[in-house]
Amino acid sequence: LAQAVLVQATCIAMDVPAMAQEPSSMAYIEGVARFVTSNLGKETGPGVAADGSSGSENVAIVALVFSACIIIFLLCSFRCRRCRWPAPMPWDVYRTVAVGQLRMVHPVRHAQDSSTLEITLLRPADFECLKSGETSLPLKALLDWVAQHPFMGFKGGIARLMAKLTWLDRGNPTLESEIQGFNDIDLIYFLREDEEDKKVAMKATVDQGLSIGGIPVEAQDVEYTFDTIPTVIATRDLTQNQCIVVSDDRGQVFLINSRVCHEHCRSGITAPASAPENCSLDENGNVIAAGRVVARAVVSWMRGRAQTVEFDSATKRFHQANKLSKTAQFQIFSKVKNNEQYMQAYTQLVSWGFLERQQYPHALWGECYAHVNSTIARHGYRLEPEGTLDSRAVEVWKEAKYAEQHARSRVNLFRDFRWHQMVLDTSYTAEYIIEECDLARSLYAHTVRASGYPSHISRDHLRYHQQHDGRAVRVSPDGFLQNPNGEASVTLAGATFRDTIISDQDSDLRSKLQQQVLTSSKDRTREIMTLIRTRGSLYTEDEASEQADTNEPILRQSLFGKLTVIETFGHILRLTKPAWKEFAIALALSCGAALLYIAVIKRLLGVLWLLVAAILSICSCIKFNGALNKALLHGLNSMFLALLNMQLETFTPRLFPEFWARLTGDSRALAMALKDVNNVFVEFLTTIGAGIALLLQNQKGCYTPRVSDAVSAVLTCAVLMLVTSLVSSLALRMRSRTVRSLVGYTYFHAFSALSRYFEMKALPEEWGAATTAYAETQEVNLEERKKLAVLEEVLLLFLHYVEIACLALIIPVFIEGIKTGPTGTCSDPYAVEAVALPVGLGALRRLCTGILALAAGVGSLERFFLLGQTALRSVATRFDGITTLGGDFKEVSLEVPGAFTLAVGGSPQFGPFAHIPALTASGLGSLNVMAMPRGSGATAFGKVLLRMLPAPARVLLSGRHIEQYEAVMLTWAIHVIDHAPFPSSVATVPGQGKTLLEYVGLGISREIGKPVTECLDRAGIRGKVMNIPFGVESTAWATVLSEPERYQVQLAQALFRASLGATKILVAIDPLRGCNAGEDMQRTRAVWVQALAPLLDNVLVLVIDQSGDAQAWREAERAVRQRSGSP
Repeated sequence: LAQAVLVQATCIAMDVPAMAQEPSSMAYIEGVARFVTSNLGKETGPGVAADGSSGSENVAIVALVFSACIIIFLLCSFRCRRCRWPAPMPWDVYRTVAVGQLRMVHPVRHAQDSSTLEITLLRPADFECLKSGETSLPLKALLDWVAQHPFMGFKGGIARLMAKLTWLDRGNPTLESEIQGFNDIDLIYFLREDEEDKKVAMKATVDQGLSIGGIPVEAQDVEYTFDTIPTVIATRDLTQNQCIVVSDDRGQVFLINSRVCHEHCRSGITAPASAPENCSLDENGNVIAAGRVVARAVVSWMRGRAQTVEFDSATKRFHQANKLSKTAQFQIFSKVKNNEQYMQAYTQLVSWGFLERQQYPHALWGECYAHVNSTIARHGYRLEPEGTLDSRAVEVWKEAKYAEQHARSRVNLFRDFRWHQMVLDTSYTAEYIIEECDLARSLYAHTVRASGYPSHISRDHLRYHQQHDGRAVRVSPDGFLQNPNGEASVTLAGATFRDTIISDQDSDLRSKLQQQVLTSSKDRTREIMTLIRTRGSLYTEDEASEQADTNEPILRQSLFGKLTVIETFGHILRLTKPAWKEFAIALALSCGAALLYIAVIKRLLGVLWLLVAAILSICSCIKFNGALNKALLHGLNSMFLALLNMQLETFTPRLFPEFWARLTGDSRALAMALKDVNNVFVEFLTTIGAGIALLLQNQKGCYTPRVSDAVSAVLTCAVLMLVTSLVSSLALRMRSRTVRSLVGYTYFHAFSALSRYFEMKALPEEWGAATTAYAETQEVNLEERKKLAVLEEVLLLFLHYVEIACLALIIPVFIEGIKTGPTGTCSDPYAVEAVALPVGLGALRRLCTGILALAAGVGSLERFFLLGQTALRSVATRFDGITTLGGDFKEVSLEVPGAFTLAVGGSPQFGPFAHIPALTASGLGSLNVMAMPRGSGATAFGKVLLRMLPAPARVLLSGRHIEQYEAVMLTWAIHVIDHAPFPSSVATVPGQGKTLLEYVGLGISREIGKPVTECLDRAGIRGKVMNIPFGVESTAWATVLSEPERYQVQLAQALFRASLGATKILVAIDPLRGCNAGEDMQRTRAVWVQALAPLLDNVLVLVIDQSGDAQAWREAERAVRQRSGSP
């Protein structure tokens, strides 16, 4: 139809009258083909082109050529980089692999390198003050200082400068660049294991202010190492840095370097050194230079220290395919001095293929800066580039840095072992040696330990994967692992190869315990799965408590059960009630569209009326989806309000995943169920309309026995499809209930495991039990889903093939009737029936499909409705009672006339109990203190004040019992600061999941209330908050701060609420919890009193002290008043 209309419009636009007179769309198409052909080449006949082909063929050729051009354009614009193989994922890494295939690899030594280090004697008298432009270097003073301090030396720039002065002549561009680029001194101190006192003395000297030749030495420029000189040289980052200036105990100064350092300095080349710290493995297991080392090499070249940068082929291929990271780019571009140098570095990286060519090259620097700025926020909210560090701070920083690198290397080992069975040997160091000779005999004796092994024990942690005893693996010369005992040829998914190979008494015991944990967890999970599959869909409501399945604790504590068909559809109708007018309009539009196409089928209207029917259907679709959103929004909002109105003690951790899943993930399932209802209705109208058109074409003489049999067969197939779908929907409904019950338990199990993340990490029994339980739960869950999906797919295929069979048998009957029947009498009825039959059967099949889909998704609906019933059963009233505090809202007082005991959950006979002491009438103007021992029920008292826990006639608020007030008003007027688990038993820390800014500011616009920073400052926590990861935007602030600091953040929130004006009572429960006795407790108390003092005239402040010294709060208040001068 659209094609005919388009061709008609084209003909009118082309002014082709002959085509406009054709009665059929095919004639229009042929006319357009002739028109196009006449423009492609000379016509040789009607509809025939010059080459003898028809016009339609030429049009098809043009369309194919046009499509081919589009495909070619897309392929040409496709970036080859997008074709690279994806990075490993968990399912690639956590798998079973063979230990025998594991090979340990390490970087290959440079071809110009040698195992013997070169030693050159330096005489300080040969070096005078070196000048180049405005740069002046006191080389003699530097060497004299080193000569006076045995086994101390220079690395980095000074060592390279000494080496190039020895090997190169003045005027060499790399030497002159080295002189002009000098900026600091890098000291290195070689120590023995028993020389810790020398390290302490040197640190003290540096912290007091060390200067060599007028050049100051900072703490971060001094390295203390217990490694040998060969080890230090082997672990440098670049080949030109593999040189050291060091002295011995005889006052001699030496230049010690590798041979490749000598050759590269003379040739003006720099390259990554052959050290595992500088390398990683690519996806094929090739050793490549890491991005940070590539950046260091580029910076060295950019500063003129080298004229060429040399990379191996594997490194080039990897960085050309994956490009340099933003961090590596930042390392390069942050060192440039001007725009010319920036473009030089950018052009070189693009020519190597390490960067994508940018339309605006300078925008790349902004991207790198933004990336690094967001990265450093993980380690501190503010960066102090001008800050200074002492020796202790530098040592802590270096230890943290090396620990992070070591942890990252272990992760890389595990991932590489699982991914391509190759491991980078982090314990490998290039075998450099210092030959024993008379010149360097003292130096050699210092670096060799008594055992004769030239490596310090501090590097033994790098050899954890190479155990050299009889029980473990050995490494063959070609890098493959060899197992002398011939045990354990494969590893388990997630285990290391050592866990599989090593076998001793302890490991056997651990293996037995682990197996018992796994077996017990598997048995328990299967038992629960059996209960859910067999009884999880039975009634567990209060009115059915006499049934046997309600005695199962797992069923009574979880949300299981079922609804009848009438109840389910009744709830659906109620759910759509807020938008019933929109739904009615949508259904009316669908009915109008159905009437139109029925009339078109019966040839009462022209084909173009189908456009009107299509427009009505589109309008119906838009209206229905708008009504659907309105109904869902009302339903989900109502469910969330019901959740917030539940009694506090009824919101258990088992209900949390249910609400979380139903209010977020299952909203789509709920929408799909309502859409299925709409589709069933629309297809029902279509089926009825097609059936009417089919059955009413019974003109006299045309309804032959053969046609009658055909119509009977159609009715039989229709009844068969409908009955089959209705009966099968019962089985699908049962399967759907089981699947949703299993999904609900899976939600709970996943939430329970993730909420105990630390326990999971710290206890291997918990780890194994949770892993096994999750695997078993998901296996059963997926198995039930498979059964549901298979059953649904089989039924859909049955319906599909029944429709095909019916059409294949019946359509020929009508076609034959058109050919053999009386001319002009039966052709029209048969044509109408031939059109109505496929339309009706297709609509009937879609109707049955909708019924099946609705039955398959009824489990989600039932659990949603059951959750609503559970929320209403546990509702707490909030809008009943007095809505003003103290009559005129100014006279505020709080009093507990007498001590009382309150049962807090559990049993009124056995407890637990809260013991609330008496409190005299407290008011404004001073700090009110109430002493309660820890564990006596201070949190319960806070709940009583907020009417979350009933305590009739026990507490007076402004002269009235607190239960007489409206609960909502109390939450506005009273603010309670308490530790977890108040006010939610699910959250482990206050403000869980919210940023600190949102938590303190309550998500309110900054136009009202005091600024959050001011509240944090008054609470005495601003300085700490601004330096935690991500600062006030941190969502993990509660896990970074200590307990007293978290409490101060809660105090800042209370100050912000008080600034809004609605808060009249502030209760702080045990503010000193977590503080150390003594000065820490006094300092924290002073901070609290200082912060609360401005509120005392307008807000009733009650501090519930549980530290045992309530009088100290009043003394602190008097001290604050004396300092401020107030009475």
